[in-house]
Amino acid sequence: MRLGTGRLAATVVLTVMAVTGCAGPSGTVPATTPAPAGYAPVTITDCHGHQSTFTAAPQRAVTLTPSVAEMMGWLGLLDRLVGVGSPPIPGTMPPAFDAEMQRLPALSGRYTPGSYKPVPREQLLAVQPEVVLGAFASNFAPGSPGTQDDLARSGISSYFALSNACPSQTPGSDFALLAQDLRNIAAIFGVAERAEQLIHRMRTTTAELSTALAGATRPRVFMFEFDEGVPTPMAAGRTQNVHSLIEMAGGRNIFADLAQPYRNVSWEAVAERDPEAMLVVIYDRGNAADNDAAWARAETYLREHPLLRGTAAMRANRPFIRALYEQVCQAGVRNADAVQMIARHLHPDRFR
Repeated sequence: MRLGTGRLAATVVLTVMAVTGCAGPSGTVPATTPAPAGYAPVTITDCHGHQSTFTAAPQRAVTLTPSVAEMMGWLGLLDRLVGVGSPPIPGTMPPAFDAEMQRLPALSGRYTPGSYKPVPREQLLAVQPEVVLGAFASNFAPGSPGTQDDLARSGISSYFALSNACPSQTPGSDFALLAQDLRNIAAIFGVAERAEQLIHRMRTTTAELSTALAGATRPRVFMFEFDEGVPTPMAAGRTQNVHSLIEMAGGRNIFADLAQPYRNVSWEAVAERDPEAMLVVIYDRGNAADNDAAWARAETYLREHPLLRGTAAMRANRPFIRALYEQVCQAGVRNADAVQMIARHLHPDRFR
């Protein structure tokens, strides 16, 4: 069953909906082509306020985390990558460039979802990057591969993305931070028009929502990251990307009062806030069977938890919304389809 227009790909399984590995709002990525002639020098300011000036489009880049590698993929720039921190698990990237991503040199070993393995400095320098892109503070922590100032002293530019875990930024309701990241990265590599095409497609995908959800009551939603552990659940605050997706989808994050990306909370605190729906998030295993099994384990845990039995969610006919971390917690082009999927689960009467 397809939901909405051809831009949205989501799977309905009885009482749950799942964000699947869809290709994104357009289903295609720009062709990999050289940057246009006449590159105009550009100065880019990133999350840390770090400024880098580029007088020519870089030909050798490294990404330290999959989220920015995916942005490079959507922008048709994988041919500029001479290495990635860790290659994503096969099958977890959009099909349009998953195979190409797997062929990129890995500088810090196999990727483990939820963890970050620093790239050894000597490994980074050996591939001679002109620019290094990251998305978390740990990517540029002292040590390997070094701070942004350390890299600058080695003649390497850097970019710390705004949209994933930038402590000074709060995700908005229109993909504003992601749009700025796409524009900044596209400007660095001289392909500005590609970013505008992606942003337009994302906003077109979600344009119908504001009209469809006008006046709708916002159900209370708890985002449960099953793979982060269950004794003390990790709640998403209002600076985590998923918060903005829940809000755009016509829901209300029950931990929106937390002014931080994450905080470990108690199940008592979850029950007291009485969620009406559970956004069940897992890391993508790379195949549907393993993902379904993980979601099933998570849902069984929630159904059987004694503190949750009296919540509105557990009394509902459709308590669970299945989602992949890479598509809701990680800022990226696939967020647009995720917003539509969540909205259609929370407000089925508005999308008949």
